[in-house]
Amino acid sequence: MTGAGTRTGDGHVVSVVIPTLGRQTIEGTRRALQGQTRPPDEVVEVLDVERRGVSWARNEGFRQSRGDLVALTDDDAVPPPDWIERLVGAIDRHDAAAAGGRFLETDDLLRRKSERKAYPDLESVDTEGWVGNSGNLMLRRSWLDACIGKDGYVYDESFDMNCGEDHEFVHRIRRRGAKLVFVPNPVTHLRRATPAGYFSFQFRRGRGIAHLYEAIRAAGAEPAVPQRGLIFGQDGRGGRARWAAALWKKAVGPFDLSSFAGPGQFAVFWIGEKLEGAGFLYELARRRISGRRTGARGAFR
Repeated sequence: MTGAGTRTGDGHVVSVVIPTLGRQTIEGTRRALQGQTRPPDEVVEVLDVERRGVSWARNEGFRQSRGDLVALTDDDAVPPPDWIERLVGAIDRHDAAAAGGRFLETDDLLRRKSERKAYPDLESVDTEGWVGNSGNLMLRRSWLDACIGKDGYVYDESFDMNCGEDHEFVHRIRRRGAKLVFVPNPVTHLRRATPAGYFSFQFRRGRGIAHLYEAIRAAGAEPAVPQRGLIFGQDGRGGRARWAAALWKKAVGPFDLSSFAGPGQFAVFWIGEKLEGAGFLYELARRRISGRRTGARGAFR
């Protein structure tokens, strides 16, 4: 943990929590935080020696930090110089529970994949599920404390695939009336995607999405702000239509070859979509067969 003294200009104490596996890329994260136009009041690095998962590391960081605003980023992420300043400003301007944005991918495949999704150009209250990436997120301490009091945890540590836990958290606080603000100030992501690594991640991601799907079904309530898609169920279509669209996308399509740098790169993406779908079905079947139901294992219990 490092500290920079309490800041008084905006009336906040800002903590930055960084879960880490000890990767060398964290040096770039540290330098970026040292160069902020609004410096953090403390930086809490949580080294996950036992590989307990990113949810555990974030929860541990919340417990160690003291700020009334807590920002999250990753050990392979480089925030822009005005990252903290703009997130603090967005929360204050909108009296929001949280503010955040997206990644700017440095890997060409991941960048082209992310550009297939449209994001707002201006700071705006989130109405589409844009906010949730925990590598670019700031939260009010009061909402963290409310989650601990209600659920016994902030991030659900039963999400052991390191995928889906951030969307589950955001969905949960939305149901309780949280206002989230999208800030178009992306954090640079240094992840590199080899075909083998990408395929492995996509299968794991599919499993995490299945866990998310079960968690949202178990919650039995829609968020105050709509989120579209099969998982969240608010795209204006019936359940069968959503499932049919997802089946087409994951089993057959998509076919937007022009979004990628050539047939080879598109093939990696296309196979990855199939593996994500396979991971989803595998995890869903495994949970149904074993009789498991989504249960939270909170660090604060």
